[in-house]
Amino acid sequence: MATNISEFSRRVAPDVIGCPRVLIDEIVLKILVKFCEETHIIEKAFEHDVVTADIVAADNDSVSVNLATYITDGRPILLTEFRIDGVPWDAQEIKLLNDQDDLDEISIQGTKFFTWPDTTHIKFYGIEAEDQRFYIKQIYVPLDTATTIDDDIYYRFRDTIEAGARATLMDMPKKDWTDPVTAGRNWSKYNDGVAMAKIKKDKGMTRRSTSVKSLRFF
Repeated sequence: MATNISEFSRRVAPDVIGCPRVLIDEIVLKILVKFCEETHIIEKAFEHDVVTADIVAADNDSVSVNLATYITDGRPILLTEFRIDGVPWDAQEIKLLNDQDDLDEISIQGTKFFTWPDTTHIKFYGIEAEDQRFYIKQIYVPLDTATTIDDDIYYRFRDTIEAGARATLMDMPKKDWTDPVTAGRNWSKYNDGVAMAKIKKDKGMTRRSTSVKSLRFF
């Protein structure tokens, strides 16, 4: 289930009287994304079946995976696990130059290079085997157009996210709702909440690591 992000705004609004609701909504979403970036609280995984036809030999034996086939409510920021047919591989992000057409010169034994060409695709290089299964696990943050967030995140971390939103708004200079002292207290509350969320994530206590099975059939 999901909660409307506007619920954060509804709870923040009474503390920033005079602030336009559209601005509150904007800041709430900004802080929500910031919180997820800092805590890595949203981690999702899926399996993707690769066939020979998917491998582009002319592009360093690359395979491009459409993330939107599996995950539609987030933007990836970190690859945390990559397996080929159950075997783990080190994966290293690479920024290719336009004229760099051969990765053999910088290849690393046991490592696969990858890149995110856009927000909905991940591309792996040096994929030479045929008919294999990828296992891909990534950290995600909400999209800039998000209107809802998972109930679990809302109820567990709403106080932290709302504190960050209040602090940001109250730090704005020369506004009817400007309040540097209360902003400072809210920043402390936000930072404490981020630290606690990181600890829970490290201990596997967030319940936000999800898996999606392959949607491809032969």
